[in-house]
Amino acid sequence: MKYNTNAIGNAFFQYPLRICIVIYFICYAFRLWEYFVLKTDESVIGENFIHKACGVAVIFAVLFVSGLHWRDIGFVRDGRLKNIGLGLILGFGFYTIAYAVECIVLYVQGASPSLKIASGGFSLVKSTEFVSTGIAFILLFNVLNVWMEEGLFRGLFTRLLRERYDCRMTIFITALLFGLWHLIMPVRSFIEGQMKLAPMLLLSAGYVALTFVYGLKMSFLYRMTGSVWAGLSEHFFNNSVINIVHVASSRGSDHLQVVRIVTAQLLSFIFVTILYLLKRKNLLPVF
Repeated sequence: MKYNTNAIGNAFFQYPLRICIVIYFICYAFRLWEYFVLKTDESVIGENFIHKACGVAVIFAVLFVSGLHWRDIGFVRDGRLKNIGLGLILGFGFYTIAYAVECIVLYVQGASPSLKIASGGFSLVKSTEFVSTGIAFILLFNVLNVWMEEGLFRGLFTRLLRERYDCRMTIFITALLFGLWHLIMPVRSFIEGQMKLAPMLLLSAGYVALTFVYGLKMSFLYRMTGSVWAGLSEHFFNNSVINIVHVASSRGSDHLQVVRIVTAQLLSFIFVTILYLLKRKNLLPVF
């Protein structure tokens, strides 16, 4: 494959980790700007989407300078529909289990649970706050969100890092960066006085660990299928169902939302990891 031969283009492949870190901090700067200055998620829109659009623009720019194309970072056409279907099935299956477990627990506790379809923002420290943004806009924002995050972490970073690092190290680095990407949420809660220092540190560690594991799962899906589509569609379903399908009970909306998310993600991680290990041993030739 032919890439740009200028000095800047070559640097992307000679120093991939340094380049990834630079790109990461550029995208993180946009993220900090929106979370702490614009606070779009606290407006009528109810979603931080501007830094995601900026992130997609950064990916476009990097692809142009490096000589890469979208297909080179996992956006391939072959098997696209099959892999999108795989991701949606994974998301639907494990969230069905998680919602069922949550409703059963609340029912046993006498909290009279029921499902509620509405646009609501996700928060680590507050009850669900429903927003006026329509479900169609929530879905649109989630498309932008997963396009940016999967395109950056599993797509671009994976493509660059594999120039110098083996599979295990590449997966670890991208998952770690993805985990730290989500550190901003509990830190903002602390800065804004919604949490004390000790709970913030504990929640930060747990949330980074969970998203690190999620990043591992997304990388396993990428390795198994050879594209970002399965991870992208599973990621889209995950974000959409969290923001749209809520559990209302006498204890409030989404009282056990965090437990639901952790349950769904850990179960799906175990399942995908088993598939990944079987695939590596050539015992699962279906992908």
